[in-house]
Amino acid sequence: MKPRSYFGPDDLAAMQRLVQRSWTTDSHWHLGDLGWQRPSMADRRIALWEDDEAGQVVAWAWISAPARLEMQAPAGLTGDVLAWFDQEAAGEQQTVTVVETDAALVEELSAAGYRPVDDEPFFRHCLRDLDDSLPAPRLPGGYLVRAVRPGELAARAAVHRAAWRPGRLGEMQVPPVDLGDGESGMTTKRYADIVSHWPYRSDLDLVVEAPDGRLVGTALGWLDEVNRVALLEPVGVDPEHGRRGLGVAVSLACLHAMRDAGATQAVVCPRGDDAYPVPRRLYHAVGFRDAGRTVTYRR
Repeated sequence: MKPRSYFGPDDLAAMQRLVQRSWTTDSHWHLGDLGWQRPSMADRRIALWEDDEAGQVVAWAWISAPARLEMQAPAGLTGDVLAWFDQEAAGEQQTVTVVETDAALVEELSAAGYRPVDDEPFFRHCLRDLDDSLPAPRLPGGYLVRAVRPGELAARAAVHRAAWRPGRLGEMQVPPVDLGDGESGMTTKRYADIVSHWPYRSDLDLVVEAPDGRLVGTALGWLDEVNRVALLEPVGVDPEHGRRGLGVAVSLACLHAMRDAGATQAVVCPRGDDAYPVPRRLYHAVGFRDAGRTVTYRR
């Protein structure tokens, strides 16, 4: 089966539908992962494998710099995907990130000369049941959590930039790392692209409003209505309002909104290595448990 190149938004929706059809608690991807990464797709080498009779995408893969493969494919097509990767990234140092429980893909990688490495960050897949054990969010006086409102797109994007400045992310690492003092790439236009496509829902896009009316925290939920599982991605707080429990509060509020929308389970995927512990601690604080991890294989 020969792949074709990615063309645009309709293809991304088809990629998301494949993720939805095949989702389990061991899955690498949630359809919300692709929704959040939508604006970056135009800069990647992406291939799709299609079943013409069913009219469906049955496998997809992309290459991000320098030569890292991300993929979703059934066992019968993993060899085809790796062959495409070999051709597209010939002469480069090839790496593939997989979930440790994907035995079929791990076997294919081993046969093709890939070996696991321990010199790169990995990500934990964490799960939480959205049941009666979900506590109510608690906020300091004067703060409130609510869904984002029409007309707040620029302010919503600005909060994300404040929370995800590279310099601040470097300070959160152990030991601290100098990542410079640039800005996150989240512009109003970029966020508008995300919110204008499925499966974004404004009722799952929560913000923290400070006593002065400014937006200072966010948590975004992505609902897979078929599997009734929601992804929490991303969560952020303006560092000027840090250490007040706002990250925990807005995360809990988003989990409640997901449950109200029909989700019975939530998933989140923070970095799991000891060099970047803060996000994982936050998610554990709201009841997530570790359920798996990613592993990087290098050829």
